[in-house]
Amino acid sequence: MPTQHLNEASLLSATTRLESAIAAADRLEGRLKAFSYRPSSYSNDATAGETALSGVPVAVKDLIDTADMPTAYGSKIFEGHRPKKDAWIVQRLREAGAIIFGKTVTTEFAWRDPGLTVNPWNAAYSPGGSSSGSAAAVGAGIVDIAIGTQTVGSIIRPSSYCGAVGYKPTYGAILREGTRFVSPTLDHLGFITSSCYWAAAAHQLIVKSGTVADNSQKLDFHQTRKPKKLGIYRSSLWSHVDADVKDNFDAVVRLIEANGIQCVDVSLSLDIREIITATNKIMAYEVKQNLYEDIKGELEKAGPWTRELIKEGEKVPKADYDDLRALIANLRMERDRPLDGLDAIISITSPTSAPMGLSKTGDAAFCAPWTFLGLPALTIPSGLSSTLLPLGVQLIGRGNEDGELIMLGQWLSGTLPRLACPDAQFND
Repeated sequence: MPTQHLNEASLLSATTRLESAIAAADRLEGRLKAFSYRPSSYSNDATAGETALSGVPVAVKDLIDTADMPTAYGSKIFEGHRPKKDAWIVQRLREAGAIIFGKTVTTEFAWRDPGLTVNPWNAAYSPGGSSSGSAAAVGAGIVDIAIGTQTVGSIIRPSSYCGAVGYKPTYGAILREGTRFVSPTLDHLGFITSSCYWAAAAHQLIVKSGTVADNSQKLDFHQTRKPKKLGIYRSSLWSHVDADVKDNFDAVVRLIEANGIQCVDVSLSLDIREIITATNKIMAYEVKQNLYEDIKGELEKAGPWTRELIKEGEKVPKADYDDLRALIANLRMERDRPLDGLDAIISITSPTSAPMGLSKTGDAAFCAPWTFLGLPALTIPSGLSSTLLPLGVQLIGRGNEDGELIMLGQWLSGTLPRLACPDAQFND
C-alpha cells in the first residue's frame, strides 16, 4: 500500500476516509501492532470541507491525554489510566473536525523501552522510537496524520525509518498541556504525515492556532518554494554514518545542485558530540525530577531503560544542570545564526536505516542539534537502503518560520522519488 493512500486533492467524504482507515487497520494491525487502543466505533459528525482536517482520522501517541480513551504513556504502571480531559492538541484536533482514530504505541515514557510495533516495510525491523506506532500507522497507510513527540529524535527518526514525512515544529509552538513531560526543556509536539500537504494542513490548523506566533504567511497546502541556497550539515560524526545513508544523502545533494541550488557546508558553534552530552544530562535530570515522584512506588514495573535513566539523573548535580540550562538558553537566543544567508539546512535523519529487531529504536544523534536549539525540522523520504528500507533527509529552518520550511519541503518532496510501502507481508 502506498504511504500516500488517500489522495489529498480528492474530495473523499468523511465517511470514506474513516472507512478506509478502519479497513486498513483491521487488515494490518494484527502484525503491525501500531495501536495501543482503538475504539469499537466512531462518532463522525464532521462535515467534509469545513476545514482540511474535517473527517480526517488522526492517530494520537499514547503519551498524550485523551478523555475518552486510555492513556498509559507506554507503561504498565499506568495501564488502564483514563485522563479527566483531553490534551490541548487533542481538543484542537476535534475542534478542527478531525476524528481521533486511536492511541498509538510509544516506548515507555517516550524513552527506550520499546513496544511491540514493527516496521511496516519489513516486520523484522524497528519502526524507530519513541513515536513508534504513529510512524508505523502512517507508513503503512492507515492514517494520513499521527501525533508524535520529540525529546531528541522521536518524530524525525521514526518518520524516516517508516517512509513518512515528519514535522517537528519550533520549540513551544504547540501548547503541551496534557502531554506527559519527559524533559520540559527539550520536549516538542509534532506530526507524522503521509505527505507535506498534511504537514501544511496540521501546521495551519494546529500550530498557528496556538499562542506562539508563526511569522510564515498563510499556506496554500500545495504551495512550494524552491530554495536558492542550502547549508549542508555533516558534523564530526560523519565517519560513523552507514555507507547507504551517505550515498543517498550525497545523491540528494547532487540532485539539488543539478536544479541550480547552491549548497555550502555549515557547522554549529557547539560540536554535535557536546550537544548530545548536554542533551542527555538535561533529559536525565528532568526525568528524575518530573517522572520519579509519580512512579517511585511502582518503579519495579518500569522498564530497564526507564530505571537506568532515573539513576543517571541522580548523578547530575543541580549546579551542572543550571549551567546546561543557561547554555541552552544562550544558544537558543542565537539559534538562527547558522542559517544566515541560507534558505534552510539539510542533513541526514539518522546514521543508519531502521535497525533489525525491536530491542533498539535507532540512533537520534543527527536530530539532537535541532531539538536542542528548538528549530523546526522536516524529514522527507529520499530513497531506499540496500536492505530496501526507507531513508530520509532532514530540512531545518529558522525558528517560528515553520511554514516557510514546509514550502521548501513541498518542493523537495516533488523533486525526490515517491516511496510506496509494500504491504504483502501483512496480508492475511
